[in-house]
Amino acid sequence: MITGDNKLVAAHTAQAIGMEMTGLLTGGDLNDLTDEALWHVADRTNVFAEVDPNQKERIILAQKKLGHVVGYMGDGINDAPALHAADVGISVDTAVDVAKEAADLVLLQNDLAVLHRGILEGARPSPTR
Repeated sequence: MITGDNKLVAAHTAQAIGMEMTGLLTGGDLNDLTDEALWHVADRTNVFAEVDPNQKERIILAQKKLGHVVGYMGDGINDAPALHAADVGISVDTAVDVAKEAADLVLLQNDLAVLHRGILEGARPSPTR
């Protein structure tokens, strides 16, 4: 989870959705880390809070450097760099135009289950002809 929200809000949200928090870094913490140091802690951290748009992109690039496939969902102007940096950028139909243009996918329904259905549909074997 990468958010600009306060670390207490981020921790509460993680708990509310049943996410086991393995580590939390704030934007202030990130300012003190070199890229190489971030690579070491990013693999043990799954909540990043109080981060700015450039830090979001930096976190995504660190995760990719570690070999992870990264999806990022955003709806604001400030999310565009992170949407571009992710392997899959996801936005919503009600997002600002810049975010929708930066995204690889734009959800037309207010329901993340549509992603799940799309993944299942895409994983189905194609019929032989």
